[in-house]
Amino acid sequence: MGIWSGVKSLFSSNAKPVDDILDRDNGLLVRAGGWINGLSYTEQESVEDAKDIILHAQEARKQIIDTVVAHVESTASENSQRSLTRRFAALAIIRIEMFLVMASVVVWPWDSEYAKFIWTVAGSTLMFGAFSAVIVFFFGSYGIGQHIMKPLAALKRAAKGVAQ
Repeated sequence: MGIWSGVKSLFSSNAKPVDDILDRDNGLLVRAGGWINGLSYTEQESVEDAKDIILHAQEARKQIIDTVVAHVESTASENSQRSLTRRFAALAIIRIEMFLVMASVVVWPWDSEYAKFIWTVAGSTLMFGAFSAVIVFFFGSYGIGQHIMKPLAALKRAAKGVAQ
């Protein structure tokens, strides 16, 4: 019934809607202004949000470190025939790729067409894909540190600067 009485008062000659809009304590304009003021993003809210981001980043970092440590612990002492074979295959792929690149450079002064052929083999999808996969496997944790942990540390320093 409250909605209908409000709609009815809009069309009546009663001055109540004007009073509802212009009332100093509880008028529509005062309430709208309070709502708009609530939309502003204060520096304190920004600091609190930065703290939340840092806490989440620290939790994520701990999870990554725990995962890497668990992986290293489970594989560092592994010297089974299978792990030795994986290492041998990875080193063979790296050595073959490096040999092909160096051979193309060395052969160039004597036979440029043959050097181009060797370079094409070295840059083929199969060879370069296998080489890249081995490099990412061996040096992936370093990439995580460089491309994930450093930006998180920068974010943490920036949040500390805002807090002060």
